[in-house]
Amino acid sequence: MKKIVLTLVLFVAFVATATAQGKHHEKQNDYYVEAAAKEFDLDKDQQKELSIIRMEMVTAYITSNKSLKAGDITKDEKKELTKAASQVFHTKLAKMTGKTYKEMKPWLDKMRDELKNL
Repeated sequence: MKKIVLTLVLFVAFVATATAQGKHHEKQNDYYVEAAAKEFDLDKDQQKELSIIRMEMVTAYITSNKSLKAGDITKDEKKELTKAASQVFHTKLAKMTGKTYKEMKPWLDKMRDELKNL
């Protein structure tokens, strides 16, 4: 009986943590998209696309972190995966905004700092 109760408690804690992290990433994503829309004058379709591509990048980061912690990949493999995800994201963002990465970098750095404090 104790094992069943303990298992249920752990399951509920896990689900609550996963939901909270998901909501946190959604909040960050919404903030990022809103700021990008203002900075780069994005229309509604571009905002939807940006939301999707940014969450794809975030998902790649989360998945690589979990894989590293599980011992499925090395630190170098994680670094390669996250670098590739960032490159895909930045390429799509550059195409969407008409700006080069170099032109966007100050804004990207500012957003990175702001998102840490959300």
